[in-house]
Amino acid sequence: MHVTSTADCAPTPPHLHLIAFFIVSSPLCICAYAVTDSAAVVAACAALVGLPRLLCALTSPAAHTAAHTAALAVYWNLVMAICFLSPIFLGLACYARPPLCACVVAWLVWTKVVHRPEMKGEAAPWREFAECEWGYHAFRRFLSLRLHIDDALRARPPEQPVIIGVHPHGIASDYRILMDGMLYSALPGRPVLTLAASVLFHLPLVRELCVWTRCIDASKPVAERALRKRNSLMIIVGGEAEQIGTRYGIEEVVLQNRYGFVKLALAHGCALVPVYCFGCVDCYWTWSNVLRGPREALRKRLGVCLPLYAGSFGVLPLRVPLDMVFGAPLELTPPVTPGKPTEEEVAMAHAQYIAALVALFNRHKSAFGYDERELSVK
Repeated sequence: MHVTSTADCAPTPPHLHLIAFFIVSSPLCICAYAVTDSAAVVAACAALVGLPRLLCALTSPAAHTAAHTAALAVYWNLVMAICFLSPIFLGLACYARPPLCACVVAWLVWTKVVHRPEMKGEAAPWREFAECEWGYHAFRRFLSLRLHIDDALRARPPEQPVIIGVHPHGIASDYRILMDGMLYSALPGRPVLTLAASVLFHLPLVRELCVWTRCIDASKPVAERALRKRNSLMIIVGGEAEQIGTRYGIEEVVLQNRYGFVKLALAHGCALVPVYCFGCVDCYWTWSNVLRGPREALRKRLGVCLPLYAGSFGVLPLRVPLDMVFGAPLELTPPVTPGKPTEEEVAMAHAQYIAALVALFNRHKSAFGYDERELSVK
């Protein structure tokens, strides 16, 4: 089994520090300038985004200290707020300075008409950003993220697509965006695209981070286009249902009624690869049953998931090592009618996949300190 760790990642080049700083800080700084018309306030906002990066850059990355944790706590909470509140920041800026609406309209035209790789079943990755960006480096080290790849998967020709099923989703699936840059060396030559919720592509900055880390829209037509272009797919199978139901310390996956990815694999002749992320459900304290009914209604009607959780400081995860174990490709019996699997064929392949996932969990749980836990499949 091949292991890819944070130590294998290339250092952040100086120009990428500068570019990433401007990208992350821009929504907050634009809003601050439009609303306050104060250079001092803009400078304060920029400093808030830049100082954690500077603090970590001035100290040794190998020795994670309390200063590193404090810097990451500020940075991670700030980045999450800027990303998911970017529509509000830009809306306030446009309200205060109407001419700025032209910039927002230009972005909408670019992302909804001109540049839509996420709908074409292809990626528009920024490999250097995914591999080398300081924020990704810092959080990979903080979570000791490692990818354990089965030798059979690495030996499989990259032009033979596979569908990679990742479990569990966890509260925030932080590992997804962090791991993309590591997959280039972990699975050399294999283009791996991740299916992501459509709502993410409607948010400024969030959309860009998704596109740069090889995400495409999680719809069946888009997934089929990607497979026809010989791309492999990664799917976090449990989705929002698993996210909203995540409980601290409970190894549980939503899979019993998830047949779509199996049907897709049979229809396109792809092998299935089960993946389990050990440590994922220990990253946050959770309150899955609080206001569960209203939150479930919101999720089902609008596709918006609102998990209730807390980390070590705000939304900074607890410092738990994450080990993602990629199993061997599961070769499925081709359907009798090529491209059109029956319900019985899908059910049989689905049962094989569940068995392979449970076996993968049981085979590796002792190595990562989870010997007393059992995997529950709902």
